[in-house]
Amino acid sequence: MISFFNDYIDKKNYYNFNNCWNIDAPLEQSWNELLNYKKWPAWCDALEKIEPLGQFDHLKKGNHIQSIWKGTFPYSVSFDAIIKDIIPYSFLSFNVTGDLRGEGICHFLGSNESTMINFIWNVFPTKLWMRMCSSFARPLFIENHDLIIEQAVTGFIRMIEHKNSL
Repeated sequence: MISFFNDYIDKKNYYNFNNCWNIDAPLEQSWNELLNYKKWPAWCDALEKIEPLGQFDHLKKGNHIQSIWKGTFPYSVSFDAIIKDIIPYSFLSFNVTGDLRGEGICHFLGSNESTMINFIWNVFPTKLWMRMCSSFARPLFIENHDLIIEQAVTGFIRMIEHKNSL
């Protein structure tokens, strides 16, 4: 009976986001900037904390990072991400555990002038209050996610533009 209830709650709490954006920067530059996780706080206001579990500068397969994110609404989510697969300048995937459980997948397609990034985020919240509030709070959770992504992309583009204007 408990398993049935958990399955039902998981299905009500499954979030699938598929975001795509274009960056006016070469693929190599976009890739390298995104894999330099230590610089994320400089252009992503929603990222409250990020730290590696281990010694590394840029993300690679097997790396493990912890992060805390806070959007506009009065809650934050903390999760660990472990890089599952990486194909330079093309693909990155990772698993997450913590306040969210699931996976993230990034596809990169680009040229010397621009980069298209497709980010897929398939997650379940694990916080009990989020799981129990899903029937009425789901639109707020989605809106908060969308605001975080919008702010992060805007910050990333601004950072790229600034570097390219120097």
